[in-house]
Amino acid sequence: MKAIRLRTEYLKEPLGLGTASPRFYWNCEGGVTQTAYKIVAKLERVTIWDSGKVLSSRMAHIAYEGAPLHSRDRVEWSVTLWDENDQPGEIAESWFELGLLETSDWTAMWISGDYKPNKKERYPVDCFCRTFSVEKPIAKARLYASARGVYDVAVNGKRIEEFIFAPGMTDYRKRIQYQTYDVTSLMQKENKVELRLADGWYRGSSAAYGVTNVYGTQTSVIAQLEITLTDGTFQTYITDDSWKWSNDGPIRFADMKDGEVYDARKEPGYDGTAKIAENIESSVKLTASNNVPVREKERFTPVLLQGKNGVRVLDFGQNIAGYLEFTVKEQSGSEMRLICGEVLDKDGRVDLSGIQESRPAKGWSQMSLVKKLLTNKVSGESDPTPRQEIRFICSGGKDHYKTGFAVFGFRYAQVEGDVEVCPEDFRAIAVYSDMEETGGFVCSDERINRLVENTKWSMKGNFLDIPTDCPTRERLGWTGDAQIFFDTGAYLMDTAAFFGKWLKDMEDAQYKDGLLPAVLPYQGVEMMYKSTGSSVGWADAVYLIPYRYYKRYGDKSILERTWPMVEKYAEYLMTHMGMKSKKDAKTNPHNAYTYEKGVHLGEWLEPEEFRDKVYGTQAKHPEECTAYLYYAMETIGEIADILGKDNMQERCRKTARGAKKAYDAMFVKTGTLDTDRQAKLVRPLALGLLDGETKKKAQERLTQAVEHYNYRVGTGFLSTPFLLPVLTEAGEVETAYKMLENTEKPGWLAEVLDGATTVWENWEGNLSQNHYSPGAVCQWMFDTVAGIRVEGENRLTIAPMPGGSLKHACAEYISPYGKVVSRWEETDRGTVYTVEIPANVTAKIILPDGRSEAVGSGVHTYLSEYAF
Repeated sequence: MKAIRLRTEYLKEPLGLGTASPRFYWNCEGGVTQTAYKIVAKLERVTIWDSGKVLSSRMAHIAYEGAPLHSRDRVEWSVTLWDENDQPGEIAESWFELGLLETSDWTAMWISGDYKPNKKERYPVDCFCRTFSVEKPIAKARLYASARGVYDVAVNGKRIEEFIFAPGMTDYRKRIQYQTYDVTSLMQKENKVELRLADGWYRGSSAAYGVTNVYGTQTSVIAQLEITLTDGTFQTYITDDSWKWSNDGPIRFADMKDGEVYDARKEPGYDGTAKIAENIESSVKLTASNNVPVREKERFTPVLLQGKNGVRVLDFGQNIAGYLEFTVKEQSGSEMRLICGEVLDKDGRVDLSGIQESRPAKGWSQMSLVKKLLTNKVSGESDPTPRQEIRFICSGGKDHYKTGFAVFGFRYAQVEGDVEVCPEDFRAIAVYSDMEETGGFVCSDERINRLVENTKWSMKGNFLDIPTDCPTRERLGWTGDAQIFFDTGAYLMDTAAFFGKWLKDMEDAQYKDGLLPAVLPYQGVEMMYKSTGSSVGWADAVYLIPYRYYKRYGDKSILERTWPMVEKYAEYLMTHMGMKSKKDAKTNPHNAYTYEKGVHLGEWLEPEEFRDKVYGTQAKHPEECTAYLYYAMETIGEIADILGKDNMQERCRKTARGAKKAYDAMFVKTGTLDTDRQAKLVRPLALGLLDGETKKKAQERLTQAVEHYNYRVGTGFLSTPFLLPVLTEAGEVETAYKMLENTEKPGWLAEVLDGATTVWENWEGNLSQNHYSPGAVCQWMFDTVAGIRVEGENRLTIAPMPGGSLKHACAEYISPYGKVVSRWEETDRGTVYTVEIPANVTAKIILPDGRSEAVGSGVHTYLSEYAF
């Protein structure tokens, strides 16, 4: 038996890890059961920890218990496993290297361009450089760098692309990530280090309205190059005011959302000097991200489309979040403009109308922003945002361009200008957090397969250091979207490190009263996103993501780490119960356990025909709020129980009982459940508010509502993920399949038939074309169609449920405990089930004919004549 997929803090061979107390992970290959393990850790070939032979089947969350570790330590570690016959297997090896753990490790200074910025102006990219000599042989070289803005680095002309859009997105007022680069192989005798610094999230366009200077007007960068020589001596080069600087390079404008202006005739002259950045808050932490890096991934070559009036459009065939790369040779000064977008209009032009807002040409003021939020109007001259465009000026030679500091949501690029367009000279490059793909699903219906792929592509298009709602209009870390999609995302990719990082963003963002903003990290427009942060379904991310993380990965430490913010939210709920109106409160005998205070979005984006006349934040939502009050108290109470917080557990359970009684009196006994509005039935069933005969009647009424709507989807953001699971629990598996396979709008496959390559934001398809949340239905493909569920440490349940018109289905999932496969196929003999369980894992297999069997690792095949 051998350990495979070795990880340290969920990461493969992390460079610059930010903890001196890491944990180890692996899966098993060969053998049946791991009966023991032995971990050996070495620092500079000296053993600093030998666990000895530990009699255990554990292969996750195993803490390092060796000698204390320090900044820069590189630890080689290995693990030996013993199988069920007590035979040791082949040694497996990995490593990790710590970053700069202490503030005192940093001797570099924050530097900025030598100019005084005006908040109403935009500036070219800053370029910095430093040259130096190294006379002796080099053993290793590490570069540590970060920025208030986004930066990249080149060493001796070689641009490092280990982390795109470094340093990543955080609340720059509280925590800034740094990166660690191994530049050993790039070192020479004579060296030149170049840094480029752009606005990024720090002072570039943010949120839907293109607000700028969210964190400040002056960008800055910090870098520290540490060279270890073979004779044991060191050389260190730091950013300070000795670095050369200029902003006369080719990138004349760079904005993450609006795009770039690139003049290939220019190159940086470095005729100025950097200045030490001012007003640097000492309380802001420089931290390792402990997350997967953002990287360039898939590349797409386009076909050339011709629209009306000679419009030329490059179609890359897949909607992505990413940027462009191309080669062009035209006369010096020739200009080319590329406009990137997700859809085309009827004339074949790129259409940005579904994602653009207007903003004042001179920039936002507090008053103009308030007016925009209240009236949706902008006074005076205005500009559209986001622009999603590249303006390229040719040098006269053969020019090669790749976007450096902008990212777009697009499938199409409209080309303007008197230039020749050869499609083979262009590429679209997808850019996203480099998470391991862990889940795959295929079945006999190619439309469903495309839906799964669309969902995966929407995840790729929105998981760029943080989980965003869309890669175009807002590009914000909406809390509700992320909690809805968490389990689906965890099937499709290994999101452990990614969400571990975002939960730190959540801790940074929580207000003193216990609420979160609706989006995080902070991106300005606080008057909007702070108020909507109280919305149920969105605010609930504060406990649902840690809870689901724990259930998925078995990581109790995530509950312990996030408990302070979960507890604060529980206290907020318990002190804000009651109706908004004092009059309503007096006439409501259950007022003490009713919830509706604050601003709430409600179900959000149901099909238009089901929406109330007063919708979203303008409406009261006592039904949704009281339901989620119960759900929150039940779940937080369970977390409290796991952590041994007995007093909070009892308080939560008492509040949950009260909320359930209030919901029953106000919304069940009053006949609210007799409706064709699917969300009103799905919610109480999914959140556990109904029991016995009442539950049965609600299940029957939901089935009727689905039938009345011709098996189309009638739910919005909050209830869509629960829709098919609730029908399945009601024994209506075939009804669930009919909804999945429905091809009429509103429905998942209607989008596929319309040619979608990602998931739409709304059922009508007139907003963003790239929103992962409605794709949360894919969880049902994995945990119900294929029946794969993680039950606990080294334990799975496999309970497949064939149905609909499908003839076969197969899901593969690299779980935290190893790769599991569940497939079924209808044959002349009946339905054949094949299940593959990884080594050191047990599973309970439950078939639709009622058979149940506990199995260990290996391949298990069953034949059922059960009629579906």
